[in-house]
Amino acid sequence: MSLLTLFFVLTMALFLVLAIMPLMRKAAIGVGLVDKPNRRKVHSGSIPLVGGITVWMAAIFTLLISVPSEFITAETRYILITSGLMLLLGAIDDKMDLRASIKLLIQLALAYFAFANGIRIESFYGILGIHVIPVYVQYALTVLVITGVINAFNLMDGIDGLAAAMALNGFILFAGLAVITGQFLLFYLFLALIGALLGFLRFNLSKTGKVFMGDAGSLFIGTVLVLSAIVLLQAAANTPAIKLVLSVVVGVLTLPVLDSLRVYRRRAKEGFSPFRADRTHFHHLVLQLGIKPGRATAIIVAVSATLISLSVIIGTLASVTAMVLTILMLFILISSVLSLHNRVDHWRKQVKDMERRAAKDPVVSRLGK
Repeated sequence: MSLLTLFFVLTMALFLVLAIMPLMRKAAIGVGLVDKPNRRKVHSGSIPLVGGITVWMAAIFTLLISVPSEFITAETRYILITSGLMLLLGAIDDKMDLRASIKLLIQLALAYFAFANGIRIESFYGILGIHVIPVYVQYALTVLVITGVINAFNLMDGIDGLAAAMALNGFILFAGLAVITGQFLLFYLFLALIGALLGFLRFNLSKTGKVFMGDAGSLFIGTVLVLSAIVLLQAAANTPAIKLVLSVVVGVLTLPVLDSLRVYRRRAKEGFSPFRADRTHFHHLVLQLGIKPGRATAIIVAVSATLISLSVIIGTLASVTAMVLTILMLFILISSVLSLHNRVDHWRKQVKDMERRAAKDPVVSRLGK
């Protein structure tokens, strides 16, 4: 693993995205693969949904020319296959807007494909004092976690730069874990994705040549994150590195997973489908503080970094159970404060609206005099 090779992988993926994206953007506009504004989406104009597809193309091409195919491990091959199929599912959804039930069934099938090929959660790694778990629990837990994390990451893709920044955080940290656990092919994959995502941000944050990641991108990246997290845990099992690997994995996935669970619970409590779209996600709550999207992205990434740091500190120095409980309570505290602010702001607007209507009512106006 020479520095020249690492530099080549990173820069090749970056330059490929910069070179291909303008062409992909024009093609997307030509075939109508664009995101149009509606009551939930406040961007102006139709934005091409090819960011994720371009990231995938650049990362996979870079990996294939950097690493001989005979050196690609079975685990890496299954990650690439599963994430590629998830990318295809997302691209079809971007174009045709598939029903949530159809997408869920396909995601469950792909999660089972990963489990059947050895990518599985085989232990609780000491959380709540539990280690080895039965095979049927491994199956249920693996399929549930893979599907849940993929959808959780998909839901995070709500404002410019957020999904890419969260993914960059994860892949940078996972790259370090890949070196520690000897998963060098995964390391090259993470490096290629880091370069490609940096290139994507150049367009995602642009005012004139903007592109969105699309469901294709968020599903693809979410799949790579969760499957590689499981492979890293498997590689670190029964080694001194397991507490560090578990702490980083839990920290990286905490914010998207807990936020999706919070939103699903809220929707079900109000009598709606868990898959009903709304504006109650963590990034929506942050935006409702009255700040711009760019600053909101920075705040959310900072919150995620804080959760990751606490997870690593507590998980390595204390216990994994204490780690899980601490970051869970911290997330509940932060989201509760944001939700309370949102409700107070809503009530304040309602009161002001009532005052305006009352001021225009001639009867009320005369009574006031």
